[in-house]
Amino acid sequence: MKRISIKEAFGGEVAFTKFIANDIETSKRLLDSIDTTMEDGFKVTPEEHTADSKRVDLVVRDSDNEISLVVESQDATGWLDSVHASKITYYMYDKKCEEGVLLTEDADEHIKGYVRYLNENTPYRIWLLTVLIFEHDGTKLVDFQPLIRPVGLQDKKVRRISSGQTDETMAAIIQQLYDENQNLFTNVTSRYASRNNVGKQNINIGIHAYKSGGFWIDYWHNARYENNENFKTSFNEFAKSLGKEAGFQKYRGYVNDIATKTEAIEVFNKFIEALEKGVIKV
Repeated sequence: MKRISIKEAFGGEVAFTKFIANDIETSKRLLDSIDTTMEDGFKVTPEEHTADSKRVDLVVRDSDNEISLVVESQDATGWLDSVHASKITYYMYDKKCEEGVLLTEDADEHIKGYVRYLNENTPYRIWLLTVLIFEHDGTKLVDFQPLIRPVGLQDKKVRRISSGQTDETMAAIIQQLYDENQNLFTNVTSRYASRNNVGKQNINIGIHAYKSGGFWIDYWHNARYENNENFKTSFNEFAKSLGKEAGFQKYRGYVNDIATKTEAIEVFNKFIEALEKGVIKV
């Protein structure tokens, strides 16, 4: 296996971003690298147009068809330049989305400083990811590694005031959930609050917020139990005991249709209890 560049692997930016959109495992690795999870039904669309007919490299929609992420990739020249680092904010504005990702092979300190400035002085939260491409026997594997993470809400100098359920208000809801129940959680991001390494299986349990309102909770097993029938059967039974329907993805099991923060905390506590007592089996 050898590491190769975007140009060597795909020839150019368009073919590269279309590969991300069309390869579900690569799309999931992109989301995982920015601590973002979505239910089944999320969709990645390449080359989506703006109001003035510019083309956004990628947009990611959740299961409610709401845009949750805007992605801009550096072209095959490799290192992030000022043009690509700047235009992502316009794309985020056009798509009414406050969460964005810049993809690049590397970036100099001046450009990284500009991305940090955007994170501190605008409502937007922008990740800068290094693209890692490996090839073996003609098969390509694309992975992503964070170079820059967005700052927390408390560190922002500018915030958007909106009555809508924007990305920032979603982040504020999750932060409030964490602040009000710090004894329950060990980790918080802009998308979810979680308790990590629960039970003998060391499972992470997370609460996520929908843009449209409400919550969903997942049991993150990182593909260990993807084909484990004991897990799926016991998880189904556990979900039914909560009056919920179980959902499954490669990396997680989940329940949704949770309307309020109070209900989310109640279900979250039942997840912890189920793991500690071995109700969910593998």
